[in-house]
Amino acid sequence: MKWLTAALHVIIIFVVLWNREMIMEWMEVRDSANLLVVFLLVVVLAAVPGIPFGIVAGIIGAKYGLMWGSLLNVAASTAAAGVAYLTVRYLFQTWGSAVLARSMGLKRWNQAWVEHTFLFILLARMLPIVPAFLINIYAGVMSLSFKPFLLATVLGKIPVMVVFAYIGNHIQNGVGKWMIAVAVYAIFLILVYSFYKPLMKRRKRTIDNQNTI
Repeated sequence: MKWLTAALHVIIIFVVLWNREMIMEWMEVRDSANLLVVFLLVVVLAAVPGIPFGIVAGIIGAKYGLMWGSLLNVAASTAAAGVAYLTVRYLFQTWGSAVLARSMGLKRWNQAWVEHTFLFILLARMLPIVPAFLINIYAGVMSLSFKPFLLATVLGKIPVMVVFAYIGNHIQNGVGKWMIAVAVYAIFLILVYSFYKPLMKRRKRTIDNQNTI
């Protein structure tokens, strides 16, 4: 899986570089032509595991600007997460369970995720170290409540999608312009992780205590 993900990253980067002139021309025209087609394409790209969605989101930010680019990125990535959740839950439970079996880090916290779906999904979405497709698969396999899953996904994706759109929107203005956004986002991630880590430790102690009883 890691090799496949790395290969997809290389392929996507190569395709973007190979077609950079066409992409640049498309981005320079700020219009809403074929917006629905673009939205559906972004949904598909967001749904495929291994595709570096940050590149896609940056291009969308460059095309539509910070506000509309962010909205499109959040909407498309959330729609992709919802489709993945429903697909795994109702069509591919066996496959999803097999994938999760190789990632016990999520499955180990099943009770916590079931009891606090919104909080744990929200934190996981904010932390890029947790693969988005694993969250979608896990939520579908474990049949977590769909409404808090979707709401937490929307809110959790906002910070990173805004950063991607901002970088894309200012990509031609020099590194200094968008490095500030990256620095602010890094601080934000540190704060989120500083809350997430002790929460997981407390949960682990609770599980360990229950197992010893």
